[in-house]
Amino acid sequence: MKIFTTFCCAALALGSALYAQSNADHMTVHFNQPVMVGETKLPAGDCDIRVLRGASDTTILVLRSENGRSVAALASHMSEEDSTSKDNASIVLSRHGDDLQLSKVLFSDHTGYQLSNVE
Repeated sequence: MKIFTTFCCAALALGSALYAQSNADHMTVHFNQPVMVGETKLPAGDCDIRVLRGASDTTILVLRSENGRSVAALASHMSEEDSTSKDNASIVLSRHGDDLQLSKVLFSDHTGYQLSNVE
């Protein structure tokens, strides 16, 4: 019975954490051409971007393309003046050779994230 109670509490805590995220922690973008996130190339098309926060100060951005390919990238929170996006969500891409590299993700609530694995 003790194991069952522990399992139920863990499931409740996990479920609460999943539903605690707001719409500000999620956006969908459309890439006109493939985009690199770290060493992973996401294909052109719609891409879902979700912010996951751990128990510590660690922030992870999870990107999932419409074909199912996904990648997780470590990100750091940007200061308010660096992340002003004029009430529109946006992304910042940088060119590395022939590839476009995801550099920053800016949400409409003026929060922004710099990807840590980007030069």
